[in-house]
Amino acid sequence: MIRSFLIAKFSKDKKLYQKLHNILGFYPSKISLYKIAITHNSYRNNTNNEVKKGNNERLEFLGDAVLGMVVAEKLYLKFPYQNEGFLTEMRSKIVGRSKLNSIGKKMGIHQLLQYDQKLRNNPVFIDSITGNAFESIIGAIYLDKGFGFTKSFIVNNIIETYIDFEELLIQELSYKAKLVKWAQKEKKKVDFSLKSVEIENKRKIYEVAILLEGEEIIVGRNHSKKIAEELASEKFCIQLSI
Repeated sequence: MIRSFLIAKFSKDKKLYQKLHNILGFYPSKISLYKIAITHNSYRNNTNNEVKKGNNERLEFLGDAVLGMVVAEKLYLKFPYQNEGFLTEMRSKIVGRSKLNSIGKKMGIHQLLQYDQKLRNNPVFIDSITGNAFESIIGAIYLDKGFGFTKSFIVNNIIETYIDFEELLIQELSYKAKLVKWAQKEKKKVDFSLKSVEIENKRKIYEVAILLEGEEIIVGRNHSKKIAEELASEKFCIQLSI
């Protein structure tokens, strides 16, 4: 701990060290991992060779797996008499994209992000990459500090701080399911239409439109078609106040 503090104090990256300490509660040992963790693939104009080695997608993959495992164990121990379906749904509520976006923003991770500044006025984009970076930082912590430290961090700093299990128990999992349920009740016809598939930074971007009685109402965009539908449904549910 003292060694990490001294490295941070005299490093050329001391400002980043301090920002990470303020958000995470500890000083990193391998700052290069965290630089990658906060770098979105849209970021181009940088001169840092460490960052040029890649963006945070690989760390996001790793962090997603570590986070999912810790959350699964926590749920398994907390709800000893519940079945697999219940545990799976609860885990999805905790590690779902909108929840991770929210947690990442509350932590202040969005203030660290490196991305194409042309997109800075797109709140949906910022929310999305904040959640991705949150998972990437979990991956960085795992590689930097090991599993035991990362598990304690997730339990104490994430689950105990940001997760309300009582609230999750009554929360509907899918906005799409909620929208379909509303449409059935109101006898309205709701359809999901794939408008386009574009290539952005070598990845597919799906644009999905929600049609109400054949009329396009709202659009969602994401690397996953399923998530694009969910994002569009969430916006529509908010618009409808349901």
